[in-house]
Amino acid sequence: MRARDIDNRSVARRSSRWPVLICLFLVLLVSPCFLNAYQVRRGDTLWDLSGRFLQNPFLWPKVWALNPHLTNPHWIYPGDKLHLKAPVSPETPSRSRPFSSPPAVSSLPQSAQPSPKSRETVQAPAPTIFTFENVRAAGLIAESKLKEVGRVLTNGDDTPLNVEPRILCFYAKEDERIRPGDRFTTFTYVRTVDRPGSYFGKVGELVQLGGDIEVVRVKGRFCFAKILHSYEEISEGDPIGRFPQWPSRLVITPFKTPLHARIVTMKDGLMMGAQDRIVYIDKGWEDGLRPGHKLHVYKRCPSKRNPYIPSYLPACKMELPERRIGSIIILSTRPHTATAVVYTVRMEIDVGDRVDP
Repeated sequence: MRARDIDNRSVARRSSRWPVLICLFLVLLVSPCFLNAYQVRRGDTLWDLSGRFLQNPFLWPKVWALNPHLTNPHWIYPGDKLHLKAPVSPETPSRSRPFSSPPAVSSLPQSAQPSPKSRETVQAPAPTIFTFENVRAAGLIAESKLKEVGRVLTNGDDTPLNVEPRILCFYAKEDERIRPGDRFTTFTYVRTVDRPGSYFGKVGELVQLGGDIEVVRVKGRFCFAKILHSYEEISEGDPIGRFPQWPSRLVITPFKTPLHARIVTMKDGLMMGAQDRIVYIDKGWEDGLRPGHKLHVYKRCPSKRNPYIPSYLPACKMELPERRIGSIIILSTRPHTATAVVYTVRMEIDVGDRVDP
């Protein structure tokens, strides 16, 4: 065999490796994006997924930020694709890269070199966690009538006192297919909420949740369910619907975008302006609000007389700047309304007070 044939075969062998190497490089380049893809299963929440894959459930806002297609972090559905970690760019140098070049020697004199203390990385402060266990008892404002699954026939009081759990019966609508294990929530419409200072500006209906139930037996359109949690009294005729599970542990995050919201009503039963009082505002998740956002409450001060203008002139009154009187934490959101709790208060909070960062 001639030397020229041997050279040609070696060149052909080396050239045949290039497609394999190119495919391997492309797989390694694209694989981080696909390895991070997770398909949502029934019962998954961003809180649980953050604890399982990121070892910290309080990192759920990070997972939400990596998935801009989620309009509401509390509404994820089976089959959704989620990215749980940000893909690493190939150009980003790794700390453990064995062939990284040594650091350049600074040309500054020894006296001008930064001290070891100044080179230490400053750790970010730990996030403030706010816990509010009765989030579902706070209720909400619905802009329109909510979709019903059925209506309560017996409220559970017919169950003997020594029998647990309490069982209620409800009548399902014709287009609803209900199975044992399905969970729903009873609710009632409390009153109509109008926009402060407007006779024709209806905000929506104030909704109070009664209790969470789980279906145990179905007989035709008659459904029997056990009461899991009770927030208010459940009465015959109360509608039954589906509501998301709002988190009770919230990471307090300042809201920085101008909002210009108003407090439209308050939950009855507590002193006006007191801490932990439930309030409702006329802005929601379409305005960027999320559970855990912190906002401030401003009150309009009464006008004062201008001391440099005589009192008999019509222009003697002047408007004073609004005064910050407290802060609220968002508990749950709807498209155009939100439920919040008074976090700090300096003076009485009233309906109509402005809410802004």
